[in-house]
Amino acid sequence: MNRRRFLGAGAAASGIGLATGLSLQSFGGALASVSGYRAVVVVFLRGGNDGNDLLVPMDGAFTDYRKSRESIALKKDNLVPFSASHLGHQLGLNSASAPLMPLFNQAKLAFVVNTGPLVRPTTVADVLSGRAVVPPFLFSHPEQEQYVQGWMGGEDPSGWGGRAMEALADKGMKAPLVGVGRNGAATVVMGRRSRIVSANTNSSRWFAGADLLDNSNAQTQMLEALSRLQSRNPTEAEYARTFKGTFLDGRELATMEQKVPEPVGSFDDNEIGRSLRATARLAHFYKTAGASRQVFSIQWGNFDSHANQRYTEVTENDQNQDRQLRELSRALVAFDQSVNAVGMGNDVVVLVMSEFGRTLDPAAGFGSDHAWGNHWMVMGNPVRGGRLYGEKFPRLILKGTDDSDPGGRGYWVPQIPSDAVAADLMTWLGMPQSQLTSVFPSLANFTTRTVGLV
Repeated sequence: MNRRRFLGAGAAASGIGLATGLSLQSFGGALASVSGYRAVVVVFLRGGNDGNDLLVPMDGAFTDYRKSRESIALKKDNLVPFSASHLGHQLGLNSASAPLMPLFNQAKLAFVVNTGPLVRPTTVADVLSGRAVVPPFLFSHPEQEQYVQGWMGGEDPSGWGGRAMEALADKGMKAPLVGVGRNGAATVVMGRRSRIVSANTNSSRWFAGADLLDNSNAQTQMLEALSRLQSRNPTEAEYARTFKGTFLDGRELATMEQKVPEPVGSFDDNEIGRSLRATARLAHFYKTAGASRQVFSIQWGNFDSHANQRYTEVTENDQNQDRQLRELSRALVAFDQSVNAVGMGNDVVVLVMSEFGRTLDPAAGFGSDHAWGNHWMVMGNPVRGGRLYGEKFPRLILKGTDDSDPGGRGYWVPQIPSDAVAADLMTWLGMPQSQLTSVFPSLANFTTRTVGLV
């Protein structure tokens, strides 16, 4: 195996990505308990989760809901009712997410109703008249996935998590950015000058044939020698620098797996279960290692449910929303159990988000199409939970007063800018108010710039 193929195989086998900047190595070798740690875990539901089938009115508005999306609408016995009314409705939670209801009742979980990307305050009338300034490429997966995570456009690929952590790092805080799982290194954790630590959900001990915990291993010795390469060629020098970071991060993560106990939560052996299990261990390790603030990114799921959202027997390329929500909910409960068991319940907040919502009007094939506003979740002890945030719940009527689609398919104009949700969490981490609009430029167009979630 030649050098190029060896390095490529090593990165693929370990799940450790190449990027630039901050490193675990800045923490030093000694592991000592420290205070003052806070972390935000972003769970991004890829493809656009259908919020219309997450929160559903169970009062008179249920008739509108059933009429508008009859082929995929949940039945009332598929809903778990909230114990009190919210936003003027008796609402129900999709029973696939029933494991989350106890967390809501314990005020550790909140829902943000009809949030999404906004450039400036916008109404349905603005959109229908053509006056609205809307986010670029509004209904496109790649652009909206990046935009809602803070993409600045042009040549700046950074996200709001990366920019906020760099602002904290400038104040002396140790704030490494971490992507977890198969698609973890996403826009939200991209800074302008920081390296992302990309952590595998399986063992990080092996880097191709190198055992990172065995200094006598010949391939480990070869990798360590490669990490010390120097060159006057700028391209080779940059490759050597990033490879060094990758090697050192891999060794630190392998050490973490030896030092940090398994989480106590009952994580299922599926992708989201493994990702949140790994994140629980990583947060425990980073706190002990001396980190101050962190953002973790998990990109998961296949919620682009143009077909087979429910009520079909199709299993190929399965996009079944209820199955995925069930897996997600069980993993979130296990994560909550795990961080509380090690005394970190007050240190970690989880944001569950997606790039956009879905049309109220069903698509052919028992699915739904791309839309705009959506419902998100925020979980953790610091959350002001047991609430649904927003001024109103959308009227689930095609061509109704809340439908901003000229064709009448049911698009909701977000009532809460998604940047305000993220700004809440970044200010909780300690991002200075003076830097709010540099991290979230569009918030300069809004008088209310946070939600009050934490």
